[in-house]
Amino acid sequence: MIAAIGIGAVLGAVVFGMLLRIAPPTTAPLVQLARLDALHAADAAAHPAATAPGPARGGWLGSARSRAGTWLATRLQRRGIAYTSLRQDLAVTGRGYEQALGRKVLLAGGGLVVGLAGATVISSAAGVTLPVGAPAVAGVGFAAVMFFLPDLEARREAATRRAEFRRALGAYLDLVALEMAGSAAPAEALPSAARIGTGWPLALIRDTLYRATRAGRSPWTALADLGQRIGVGELRDLGQLIALVSHDGARVRSTLTARAQTMRRHELADLQGKAGKADQSMRIAQILIGLGFIVFLGYPAVVAVMSF
Repeated sequence: MIAAIGIGAVLGAVVFGMLLRIAPPTTAPLVQLARLDALHAADAAAHPAATAPGPARGGWLGSARSRAGTWLATRLQRRGIAYTSLRQDLAVTGRGYEQALGRKVLLAGGGLVVGLAGATVISSAAGVTLPVGAPAVAGVGFAAVMFFLPDLEARREAATRRAEFRRALGAYLDLVALEMAGSAAPAEALPSAARIGTGWPLALIRDTLYRATRAGRSPWTALADLGQRIGVGELRDLGQLIALVSHDGARVRSTLTARAQTMRRHELADLQGKAGKADQSMRIAQILIGLGFIVFLGYPAVVAVMSF
């Protein structure tokens, strides 16, 4: 029993140390915005898999992660696997695609080793004969779980940042509509409204509009590309829709106002749904507390009756 507990503690410490060593440090939102801008410039968007990896950080482990990520990215590109969902999640969180693939490879390799060693050691310590191939199955299963762990982490963080971006986008559209109501052209209203806020969503919009102006592109097309890149469908659809009616300022203003109202209604519905879930959880907790109190009161009486 003591040996099994010690083995489990050692394996847990190994897995925790591996995750702690490979996981990237938490950075400020503005730093993530700078990385997002550097990783997804115009030339990198045209050739996403041909982007040269940045300097490796973290010593030999960072170098190994960079090489593994480059190798896996090349293999995926040759097979036509775009991994669009992961790219969008990483784009909105400001992480690099190849670095994330390198983490996946290293975590899978570590999971395979830990699974094989854990199954073998536990079998030897417990004195149980496992079927032939059981350690290999355990290692492969643990490696698969560790391989998709960065995807779940990126998806959870990206969902939080997209919700924050959507809230800021609704307010931004209202500001643009107000600027246009004051006889401002869309080319003037878009950057002017973006300069009002200081959060990272508006900073990202400002940077996108600035690059579109310098490149001579339509700002609505640039915003639609931004929505596609970070996985915000509302911004992508809005940019594509406004690009069709951009010649009519009144229609543009009414479209912006309607889309802002729609986004607020969706946000309100989401908040109401979350509140309903929280209320239901509280009711379940109250029921469980009541059942526990009934058991606490009734247990002495049941024991007294059973003792006769």
